[in-house]
Amino acid sequence: MKVKLSILLVTFNHGQYIDQALNSLFKQKFEGDIELVVADDGSSDRTMDIIRSYEGTDDRFYFKYLDSGSNLGVTGNYRRGFAACSGEYVAVLEGDDYWVSPMKLQRQRDFLNVHWECDLCSVNYFVYEEEGSRFTPRTAIGSGYRLVGARDLIADNLVGNFSTCMYRKSALDVLPEKLFEIKSYDWIVNICVARRSLIGFLEAPMSVYRLHAAGIWTKNSPVEKLRTQLDLIPDYDALTQYVFHEDFDLLASRLRQSIVASQIGNVADFVAGPAGDFLPVLLDWMPTALVSAARAIVPPALKRFIVRKLRRNRAV
Repeated sequence: MKVKLSILLVTFNHGQYIDQALNSLFKQKFEGDIELVVADDGSSDRTMDIIRSYEGTDDRFYFKYLDSGSNLGVTGNYRRGFAACSGEYVAVLEGDDYWVSPMKLQRQRDFLNVHWECDLCSVNYFVYEEEGSRFTPRTAIGSGYRLVGARDLIADNLVGNFSTCMYRKSALDVLPEKLFEIKSYDWIVNICVARRSLIGFLEAPMSVYRLHAAGIWTKNSPVEKLRTQLDLIPDYDALTQYVFHEDFDLLASRLRQSIVASQIGNVADFVAGPAGDFLPVLLDWMPTALVSAARAIVPPALKRFIVRKLRRNRAV
């Protein structure tokens, strides 16, 4: 079956969210047939049963199921999912995200039809923090578009997640094989796409990226996310043949600074709490030489914080 558009639906134990995702897909005002490629990564809940219940509800959709009997992991699942799509364009929807504009797919296809300089069209989106029921637009809401390059994406991953993306299938077909031999997320996939083209970013928010406790990425602490990104940079730099080495190097420096700042913040929280009340006693018992050595290595910001804490404690 020849179609203009394939939707890659990527799921893993999304039973509590998948109805909202599918409703946002089936309500799209898109003209033409749609191939729905279901890439479930071995869900053990009702995700697949819910997806199958939508068959036959809209004659625009042709369902194509990939084997869901085993868990391949994020990178392996996307590798086979991209390969299985046969449309001229490929949009992605992850099962715990959803779309908030019925015109998303049509607007993205229209954009790519007239912007031959772009192999990827992304949209602005809301970040939804499930625990606090908070929606925040990723960037300023507008009615226009921006053109984004690979270096822009390295400095700031504006695209943010796969559920905002529509690709030309031809761009996915030439992704380097080594991309799928390392841990790869949307960020490096889109950097590789942007080596050969620009990315069109529509400023109107049309998708929701859900942050929840079971999310593969969001379950990590802020410092863990920074360290993971830092650890991936050497592989990504090599994968792109060091064309963007200076950009990756600058990002790595910024990430290291953020990690140090987070660690200082954790120590400051420790000092500010009840444990900090024991600090004057500890310093009184420490040898003078050790105190002098500590003064030399403690960062200035933390040093000033400790001094203020000591003064308050001794004033009481």
